Amino acid sequence: MKRAGAAGKRLAFLFSLEAAFSLTLVIVASAYLLAFAPQKESAGEFLACSDAAGALVELRAFSSQASLQAAVDEAGALLGACVEAEAGGVRASSCKENRGETGEKYSFSFPVWREGRVENAEVACRRAP
Repeated sequence: MKRAGAAGKRLAFLFSLEAAFSLTLVIVASAYLLAFAPQKESAGEFLACSDAAGALVELRAFSSQASLQAAVDEAGALLGACVEAEAGGVRASSCKENRGETGEKYSFSFPVWREGRVENAEVACRRAP
């Protein structure tokens, strides 16, 4: 009978170790759950910025400073976001100073044909408050 009691104590000890290990895993998993939570920003903002960047290319907005500024201002007004674009020293922004744009910044780079050569252009969007 002593032997059965000792074996039972060992099994109880192993089960308590297993329970403690399982509890530890649950605590660790719940701590990291927030890191893998869905993003608060919507996919719509990303797609809207992507469409705006594509529209700037299709409109050949990077051909001059005036056309780029006009296109960026229009895109910013339509999106309700801060839109910035740059290519080969030509830069335009629809951002108002001290507005404090918030949220994710989406940025797209692509080649554009400008003044007889290919240059790298960049368009970035941030949500306006």
